[in-house]
Amino acid sequence: MASVNKHVNYKLITSIAAATLLGLIELQSQTVKAEVNDTPLIIQQRVNQDDNNDPLFNGADVSNGYTDKGYTYVEPTLTSPERQDSYHLTTNQGWSNDLQTINYNQKDNNYNLYYLHTEGGANGNATGGQNWQRVTTKDFTHFSKPNTAIQDKGNIKDAWGSAWTGSIITNKGNITGVPKGAQVAYFSGLSIKDKQQNIWAAWSDNDGQSFDHILYNGFPVIDHYWDWTSKNKSDERDPSVFYWHNKLIMYAAEGNDLGVYQSADGLHWSKANPENESKVYNDQYFKGLKFEAPVECPVVRSMKIANGTVKQVLFFGAKSPQDGQTTGTYYIVGHLDNNGIFFPENDVKRLDQGTDYYGANFSGSDDLSKADDSLISMAWVGNWNYINSGIKTNQEDMPVTSKRLGAYTLARKLVLNNDNTISSTPITTNLEEKSGNEVNGNVSSKRVDENGNHELVNLKKQPANSKYVLHFSTKNNENYNGAVQIKFTQGKDNNSIIFNPANGQYRVYGNSSELTGAAADYYKNGLYSGLGYRNDSGLKDKQDFTLTIYTDKDSIELFFLNGETYTMARFCVNNIQDVSILSQDPNKNNKFNISFNQVGPDLVGYVAKPNDSKASSGNTDNNNIDFNSNNIVTPDNYVKPEKEPNNMAEIKGTASNSQLMHNAYIYDQNGKKISNIILQAYSILKTYGTKMINGKKYFVLSNDHYIAAGNISGSKRKLSHNAYIYNKCGKRSGKRVLKKNKRVNTYGSAKKINGKKYYAIGKNKFIKKANFQIK
Repeated sequence: MASVNKHVNYKLITSIAAATLLGLIELQSQTVKAEVNDTPLIIQQRVNQDDNNDPLFNGADVSNGYTDKGYTYVEPTLTSPERQDSYHLTTNQGWSNDLQTINYNQKDNNYNLYYLHTEGGANGNATGGQNWQRVTTKDFTHFSKPNTAIQDKGNIKDAWGSAWTGSIITNKGNITGVPKGAQVAYFSGLSIKDKQQNIWAAWSDNDGQSFDHILYNGFPVIDHYWDWTSKNKSDERDPSVFYWHNKLIMYAAEGNDLGVYQSADGLHWSKANPENESKVYNDQYFKGLKFEAPVECPVVRSMKIANGTVKQVLFFGAKSPQDGQTTGTYYIVGHLDNNGIFFPENDVKRLDQGTDYYGANFSGSDDLSKADDSLISMAWVGNWNYINSGIKTNQEDMPVTSKRLGAYTLARKLVLNNDNTISSTPITTNLEEKSGNEVNGNVSSKRVDENGNHELVNLKKQPANSKYVLHFSTKNNENYNGAVQIKFTQGKDNNSIIFNPANGQYRVYGNSSELTGAAADYYKNGLYSGLGYRNDSGLKDKQDFTLTIYTDKDSIELFFLNGETYTMARFCVNNIQDVSILSQDPNKNNKFNISFNQVGPDLVGYVAKPNDSKASSGNTDNNNIDFNSNNIVTPDNYVKPEKEPNNMAEIKGTASNSQLMHNAYIYDQNGKKISNIILQAYSILKTYGTKMINGKKYFVLSNDHYIAAGNISGSKRKLSHNAYIYNKCGKRSGKRVLKKNKRVNTYGSAKKINGKKYYAIGKNKFIKKANFQIK
């Protein structure tokens, strides 16, 4: 990347080495140190890696709640917008996860969508105090405001104390105590009495807006304690209810197995097959893969293949880490017997190959004697290995996490093919698309790096809500030869997709600095010891192929033309992204056509404010500095001054390197601030001694460029109390105590950390201002 006026050039060189790994052409990135050419003597910043982009939030410029160039949201609340998507369904308050039935409302010509919601937010207890929220949509990209459909508590002692996943059916007239045509919700939850999992039922008198009429006097219709229900006497959740052969059938998730039950009146249930345990075991529904408990969110639908054949399809959530598959949504095709017991006809398959398509649900008839030509599916963008670990609203070490968290995928149209596979295509009919750009040509004509890889697109500061359509082909009838890489970068975060069209395999990997500990490791390293997640698209030996990618603030969704998909979550709060696309072309035979544009409404994010008259000097005691991150000087935005020091008689000292200990402004020869430049703390500056201006001491950068001395040499202050040392997050650093009356060197003005003022006394070392004698 070239600097302003080309005085300093920083180059990020990406080395893409071709290597065969697990049958996949591997693209490896390597960061090379920047080149510095013709560096002005006034400033040679050498920022330490561990403190790079270290935002000091003392009076930092905050725009729309964001600072740090948009990479930090300062004060997240239960309703703050830092994770609000542009065109994806997002919870408007608190925490949300699993989707419930996608239910068509013929009266209003729209769909009811239901999802689990915790009013208290993302607090590490996503299983407690949950309710059902309902929104409506006509097109799956525009959604109504939500209302509570099922309360988080029942009103008698044996009712639920937290509502979990379930399903909705329309009463045909056989459910006791419910008007014909009314909607009935069967849902699991935690019992108020013993905090264990059971299943309840309630019906709606307002077309599914809310389910206020509790059935069976509030008692469970399925109790995990009954001797014929859950084998482990613990798991009894996520009921999927439908009509089959003139009776009601329920599938319930029971740890390792799926319990199958029948009812004539909707209230009294028994085993669907009275001759045995009436279970569908994991060696049946997970045929072909190694199962690891638990199974969750079962849904059964009848689907019609193009040739007219009708099949039953069982969808569910599970995982198979032994087979390299994390938590996700699966399906298996088969048939139901007269009792409603599912029998598979092929191996299980993953509905979405990504890490973050879970808690899915589906449209379709609740009467399985009627088959659907297609279904609509959506899922929660999440993975329990990291989504509930506490997601920071910054890319630094500050333990500030989002309280509002919960997003959902694009809706997909599902079609069952003749080979019993399901194809998915995104539903985006009414999705707003802004005018975009298109790039095309021969791959070999684009800039090539030292490893023979061609940079097709290198886009900066693109909207995070965008669509990318990548079409690749060849000049003749030969197959496309060479891997393709797509990389999305947001500050310290990145997500990459590497696709090899020769064998159809692809690898997805990334890094999220908003995650910590084991969650960050799982997100980054995946199931292949640092290589992320590998999949087979089913597309290989192709002359041409197309990849379509939708991005939004919380997700990246990849679609192949054969109907395979991959969904991944991401957690950066910024509303922009950098995008690079590379390809190999060993035979100089490849062509490309790439189009990209913003989709959906503008995201609300950080807006730079280059000038702010409220900002003050970096060495005053009673004012806060306005640290506008966009104005912090780095070598690629620094404009060289017109003249270097030439009046050495006026300067005390010769050139030396000085470390800046506090973000600081640059001043002119009259002591007036140059308001659009801020130097970043811990930078190394070339200085030329000191000078007094208007009675204040400054370090000299040039004849007309100065910096307040307190930001480099500091000021001696006397402790009036014993004092601990704290880090930049306001946490105590060890047990060391500085004694009363000790004189301590401090740098710059006091800065606020968590509402209290501190003086910097060294790199990432602070003492409370209240411990000093202030004159």
